[in-house]
Amino acid sequence: MSGADIAAEVAAAIAEAGAETGGGVPLVGTITRVTGADETTYPPTPGGAADYACTVVLDQYSARDREGTQITARDVKAMIAPDAVTDPRNGDALTVAGKTFSIVNVDAIQPGGVVLYWECQARMGED
Repeated sequence: MSGADIAAEVAAAIAEAGAETGGGVPLVGTITRVTGADETTYPPTPGGAADYACTVVLDQYSARDREGTQITARDVKAMIAPDAVTDPRNGDALTVAGKTFSIVNVDAIQPGGVVLYWECQARMGED
């Protein structure tokens, strides 16, 4: 089985898990990225925003996960399928089920060099 085959199976599993928690429909999110004339600079030159669809599953961090780390009680673990239109990046916004989170950390889970999914630390804004 190739890495691409495994990535496709992981994408299907994320969609299935999202459907279980999303009332029978896979949980779809939107990655919003600030765009500009020169996207190679950091931070990017403001100019607009681009939206990219993704399939996602949200999970909570345990108190044990948060202890002694930068993970706060407002953070969720977002697992984004590899078939997303773009890769998530720090500073992107992630909107899922009407809630918007700021992506503060991204780990590409990629054994063998093929991205199976992105695990993101996503932070809910303060009310």
